[in-house]
Formats: sequence, structure tokens, C-alpha cells
Amino acid sequence: MPHAGGAASFFRSWSSSLPPEVEVCAIQYPGREDRWNVPACGAMSELVEDVVAGIRDRLDRPFVLFGHSLGAAVAYETAQTLQRGPGRKASHLVVSAKEPPHHHRADDFHQRSDDALCAELARLMPDRADVLASPEVRSLLLPTVRADYQVDETYRLVNSPALLDCPITALCAADDTEATVAEAQGWRQLTRAKCNVVVLPGDHFYLVPHRNAVLATIHHAVSALLS
Repeated sequence: MPHAGGAASFFRSWSSSLPPEVEVCAIQYPGREDRWNVPACGAMSELVEDVVAGIRDRLDRPFVLFGHSLGAAVAYETAQTLQRGPGRKASHLVVSAKEPPHHHRADDFHQRSDDALCAELARLMPDRADVLASPEVRSLLLPTVRADYQVDETYRLVNSPALLDCPITALCAADDTEATVAEAQGWRQLTRAKCNVVVLPGDHFYLVPHRNAVLATIHHAVSALLS
């Protein structure tokens, strides 16, 4: 499950880097790529409902949920929804570059100007700064990004949720100012099972240059299910 503004194509190369017995299913949120004509969700509950409806019929075998940044919160809430309902539950949750929901830091970028929102995106993704300067790109990208930021920034735990039954692996980057190593330790409080915290070099998008290390961590979780 991708980050705010991200899409399923972010994970396109993952299938070729994992063994054939591991199927990668990338989630496509509404409002982008092949779901461009579907209005983007503006609330976590709405987005999770869309995700669960899209994957429920595919959950005929053990599965691991992975999410990066906003996607980590979506994956966690998806695991909670599946645990409460009938059918197969997540066997493992892998969260990346995200503080746990009980330590959620609220902000208001979804209410700020286009320039302010683009400046925040450029800070997180400096290699995309030139692209974000294009008016055409802004007009296409910003409505969806703004909706994703709204999902993230208005997300709250309404009640104390049940602990997950599955293990959690929390991936974080040593130099990520958005989700610190100390905050990643907080995921231990959300499961009855084991929780591992894995620290890798880099910043918020560490998983691009360190993709192989991320996939090795995911494959380790999947291998436990295959065995």
C-alpha cells in the first residue's frame, strides 16, 4: 500500500525481485492511474473500506500486508478490519516509515496552498522538485495528493483497538525525520505477537535505494508462512 500521492506502479519492480511462489498485489487507491476516474478518498475509513473490498476475494492463502508512510497506517487499519470480520486474517504486518497510530502527529498540509503543499512534497522528494514546478503536473497531481494528506492528517484512533494477532515488522530509516527510530518502537504495543524493528540507512524514501533490503525483510516474513 503506497504513500500519499503514490500509486500501484511504485511497486512494479517488486515481483521480479521476489521468488515465483510470492505474489505481489499492489493496491491502487482511487483517483490515480487506472482508477483516475474514481474520486479519491478523503477519510481513512473510506479508504480502508475501498481496500478491503478490493482484496477480500484474493485472500485465499496466507498473506502479508505491507505499507509505506500513509500506506503503513492503511495497512494497519486493513489488518484490524480483517481481524474483526470473517475470513482469513493477515499473517504478518510490515509497516514502513510511519509512526504508530497512537503516536500520530497531526498537521494541516491538506488545507494549505498549492505552493506550500508542493514545497512539502519537494522536501520529501527533492528529485521531483522540477516536476512539481510544472503547472500541468500540479493540476493533475495535487487534488489526489491533497486528498491523501487529508486521510493521513485527519486519521485518529477513536477507541483503543484490539491488539493484532499477527507479528509486526516496523521498517524505519536512520535519517527519517518523519518517523523516527524511537517512534517505530511504538509498534510493539499494537500486537500480541512478536514485533521486530529494522533500521536501514537513508531518509523517508529509503526503500528506493535499499529496495533489496526491504524485499529481503518481506521475504523473510513470507518464508515463515511458506514453511
